[in-house]
Amino acid sequence: MKLTKSEIEIADRCISKREKQLVQWPRKRWVLLTIYSMLMLIGYLIVNDGKRSIYDDQATEAQVSRALGEGPPPGLEHRWAVGAMMKISTILEARHQVVTLSLIEMAAGFMPFISGLSMMCIIILRWNTGERDALICKLLRAKLQELEPDAAPNSRLSSQLQAPPEVQSSDSLRTPSSGGCG
Repeated sequence: MKLTKSEIEIADRCISKREKQLVQWPRKRWVLLTIYSMLMLIGYLIVNDGKRSIYDDQATEAQVSRALGEGPPPGLEHRWAVGAMMKISTILEARHQVVTLSLIEMAAGFMPFISGLSMMCIIILRWNTGERDALICKLLRAKLQELEPDAAPNSRLSSQLQAPPEVQSSDSLRTPSSGGCG
């Protein structure tokens, strides 16, 4: 396998960047785990608050009982029944709005809960990948050191001159400063 000096430089930059990430990963994983567990806790508290509002029917029953009162005064049963139904419908409509808002609150709480849970799972699954990645970086660096003396000085430049302009790929025009690992 023949690599040019610019390709070796790009590969070296990618390996160096990954090695820096591997050094930072042990601290980052604990920080990320803490952040996402707090996000999950916030989501759980929001969902719990929404559930509490949905199951709070005792206040509605007390309001309906107060709206009905002692009963109709003599001779005004029909008017009392109409008034009581209007009061009860107002109370039930307000209760419906509270339940609707509580359901929206629960849905909004599930979003941070689920995203925090999924990110925690991803972090835990990637917990020990650093050892594997460090070994891969070490092997790649050793292979690059073997190839470095054999690198042709800008053999890529001579291949660009031989190829017609319409056949050149975007990769063959890449400079060492534009290519890389992100």
